[in-house]
Amino acid sequence: MLKSHTVSIKDIGLCICTCAHFASIALDMETIEDISPTEIIESERKPQKTGRKRFEITPSVLEQVEKYSGLGFNMSQIATVLGVDERTVYAKKAAFSQFDQAIKKGRLSAIGQVSNALFDSAMNGNITAQIFYLKNRAPEMYQDVIQQKHSIESIGKLSDTQLLDEIRKDESISSQVSGLLPLPQSHSESQDQT
Repeated sequence: MLKSHTVSIKDIGLCICTCAHFASIALDMETIEDISPTEIIESERKPQKTGRKRFEITPSVLEQVEKYSGLGFNMSQIATVLGVDERTVYAKKAAFSQFDQAIKKGRLSAIGQVSNALFDSAMNGNITAQIFYLKNRAPEMYQDVIQQKHSIESIGKLSDTQLLDEIRKDESISSQVSGLLPLPQSHSESQDQT
């Protein structure tokens, strides 16, 4: 670290050396005579800070964050674009609500744009968009596979007769196995066999 030096004109003679730039300046006698003996020449160098430049949250940074989060960038990618470490992005997100809001706003804006485009495509006759829209907006009415709500655990606890009765009650199953099921027995017949 360089220190500030004070030198009077009388002491320098023909050469002045400034510590800040390590340069010698040769002065002729006329120049030295023009300077009064009371003038003092100072050279000073401020110490430079080491490390990365401080990352400030500015309106420009918030616009970039909103833009890139709307394009689907993850935190690591946003950090790369901003030129900072990913940990810095998470720290700023936690510390500054504006930064967090810019990320959320960008993502929601993009979802809204895609949703609007999907809706427009569906309304303009795009069959694939129509199917996708209906399956996601009304899944109870527009799903490919109707899920049966039978519990495997309860089936294991049924007797053979009870299981056959349950199969006969469900029309979709009984129609598929109609020729394979034994004819239902009356209650009195089933007691006679035991």
